This record gives sequence, structure tokens and C-alpha cells, in this order.
Amino acid sequence: MDPSTLNPSQKKEKSYYDSAVQWIEDTYLSFFGENRTSYGTKESLKKTQITGNKDIDSIQESVGETVGNTFGSNGLAGAVGDSVDKGMLKGNV
Repeated sequence: MDPSTLNPSQKKEKSYYDSAVQWIEDTYLSFFGENRTSYGTKESLKKTQITGNKDIDSIQESVGETVGNTFGSNGLAGAVGDSVDKGMLKGNV
């Protein structure tokens, strides 16, 4: 749905809905010590497990978890992950 075709009351409802969904996502991810950056990184790297070899897939999963956890809220690059999450992924740039 194109926001420019909405009337003012529909735009307001969409705005409330979007902010509510973002709050729910933020709350859920922060409960697990993650942000959108770490979660997205983990999910993207899970999709690379295409070999069918359980040993290689296990290594790829471990690397994905490690890289994702690095960008998590409590990780070494947590500040980077949080700022990417708040800035670019939420459209606040």
C-alpha cells in the first residue's frame, strides 16, 4: 500500500501500527540480547548452509552465530549493531 494514497486518518493508523510493531520487535529481540542487525546477520548466514554435509553446515552455523552475537547488544560490536539498527534499519538516517 502506497502511503501517498492514504487519507490522513489512515496515515495516522498506519503510523501507530508501524510504531507498535517496531516496539514489539525491539522488546522481543532485546529480551534475547539481540538487535535487528545481529538477528539479520544470523538469518542471512543460515541461508548459506547448502552443502548438505552436517559438519560443514555446523561450522557455518557456528560462524553465523558468532558474527551475529558480535553485533548483538552485549557483543563486542554491540554499539555498531545498535546504531545500525536505530539509524539505517528504522529509517532514521
